[in-house]
Amino acid sequence: MSFKLKNILVILLLAIINLMASNTAYSQLSENDKVKLKEYLEEAKQKTNKGKNGEAANAYYKAAVLCLERNQKKQALPYFKESAKLNLSVNKLSETQKIYSNIGLIYSNLGNYEMSLRYFSSGQKINLSLAKKDKISSGYIDIAYVYLVQGKNKQSILNLLKALEIASKIKHSRLIMICYKLLAENYKIVGDNTKSDEYNNKYLSYKQHVKTQSYEKDKEKREVENIVASVKSEAEKKAKELELELIKKNKLAAEDAARRVQEILQDSLRMGEVLAKQDKAEKDLLIEKDRLKDAELAQAAEQRRNQKLIIGAGIGVIGLIILIVIILIINMIKGRRHSKILQDTNEEIEEQKKNIEKKNIALTSAFVKIEDQNKDISNSIEYARNIQKSILPRQEVLNTYIKESFIFFEPRDKVSGDYFWFYEDQIMNGSVVPKKKVFISAIDCTGHGVPGALLSMVSYNILDSIVAREKKYTPSIILDELHENIRKTLRQKSTGNVDGMDMALCTYHPDKNLLEFAGAKNPLIYIKNDKIYKIKGDIKPIGGMYFEKTEKMTFKNHQVIIDAPTTFYIFSDGYADQVGEDLGKKFMSGRFKKLLYEIHKLPMLDQRKVLEGILEKWKGNLPQVDDVMVIGFKLFPK
Repeated sequence: MSFKLKNILVILLLAIINLMASNTAYSQLSENDKVKLKEYLEEAKQKTNKGKNGEAANAYYKAAVLCLERNQKKQALPYFKESAKLNLSVNKLSETQKIYSNIGLIYSNLGNYEMSLRYFSSGQKINLSLAKKDKISSGYIDIAYVYLVQGKNKQSILNLLKALEIASKIKHSRLIMICYKLLAENYKIVGDNTKSDEYNNKYLSYKQHVKTQSYEKDKEKREVENIVASVKSEAEKKAKELELELIKKNKLAAEDAARRVQEILQDSLRMGEVLAKQDKAEKDLLIEKDRLKDAELAQAAEQRRNQKLIIGAGIGVIGLIILIVIILIINMIKGRRHSKILQDTNEEIEEQKKNIEKKNIALTSAFVKIEDQNKDISNSIEYARNIQKSILPRQEVLNTYIKESFIFFEPRDKVSGDYFWFYEDQIMNGSVVPKKKVFISAIDCTGHGVPGALLSMVSYNILDSIVAREKKYTPSIILDELHENIRKTLRQKSTGNVDGMDMALCTYHPDKNLLEFAGAKNPLIYIKNDKIYKIKGDIKPIGGMYFEKTEKMTFKNHQVIIDAPTTFYIFSDGYADQVGEDLGKKFMSGRFKKLLYEIHKLPMLDQRKVLEGILEKWKGNLPQVDDVMVIGFKLFPK
């Protein structure tokens, strides 16, 4: 493919990716992030000047967290340290310990295990002073993990046993499982397979026990919920029955009251008849007054008693009638009020139903629109992936240049910020027989996904031009040229753009039995005569954030004489940065280097399969955090 055609494809890729650029996350600080960071630091300065060290510490902490969230680990370190210093001055020990733990993790991720151990140990002293047992156990585990990565297995085991003792006392399941797992790994490394198997079996048994406990708790919770639901249903049923019974009783009471009133009225009529007869009797008694005087007096007394009874009965009847009327009025008012409440509730339910229907229609419309947008975005990304795939060299071509070689390439997304580049050139230099030079590089661009893919295509074409057209063959010179071209292409000095890349570049001279190397932050690992060596890359990246100190630096050139079979590895940081499901920690560069040594004698294709299998087992069900790329090749003296 010609250089002109590649440029056309790059321009087409730019147009596609720009459609989605506004919604894409970058790992470096954006303009908004820089404004926030400046505000936090200004706030910290003002609070410090006013002697409010606690509030200043909080502002520095927010600045550090912002940098850490954008993967600017080194930039976060001084802010974390200043926050810890200020918190310590106001005796905020818990906050200080938390920050020491963060600093320890950052140094561990950067491969500086001495500094990591120093801060983990300082945090542990605070844990011991506060006597928080779960924190003390976790602190011993952090220290043990660093010792494990350093290969200091005895110190790692001692710290893990302390952590296990405390975790067992407080019955902390997660900490106990981590202790078992790390103890099994330590004993396996020191060759004590019996203890390694013992702790591994404990880990597996305890893990199953915790799962079973969790299942039983869930089962018990479900049973309780079912019982509550059943009781609630039964209570509602009883309430309805009671309500019906109350209505029935009220009806019977009203009917009974009406019947009683009727009976009292009938009694009153009968009483009237009695009074009439009494009147007649009185007349008879008056005629016989002289003869029945004593009987008249007795009859008069009886009459007065009967009159009192009639008056009392009348008053009782009237009171009862009034009571019945009041009860009927109250029930009528309650009935009307209940009907009004039911009517209002039904109207409210109907209104809510209409609103829900409107919202469902709006949500359905929005969902269809989002689906269409997602489909367009997915199609665009798929097309971008095809363009990137067509521009990058095929992996099989590397085997034609170097027979013993492999590439393990696992992008996190459909398009990748990691990419590989290789090229072969035949150079005459006045010689009858052309001399072959083979160029191999592993490049890790800023970010991943769409932003990383965009930068990868730009840098790929520049790199191709430097070697193929300008005939620059020395790795350090190639990196210097690439750095300047990236600065110019992205106008980084004027726009403030900080996109860049880390890379490792090798030039192989078969006629000289020589391999040259230069690295922008990324190293070269090679194994010769059963010994492993590491050549660190320079601290200067390609492009990226502008620092006057590193900008004046030039890349160093390194040489490796191939006087015995030698296996080389170049890679991005995706493999070492992958978080594992079991431990919740990164794979780490030390563990990765050890793995390369363990597999270097295998055939190249088998090495690739082992790397792929171990990565899948390590991450488990966790998502891949970054693009992964490892290139391995073996050279023999001619």
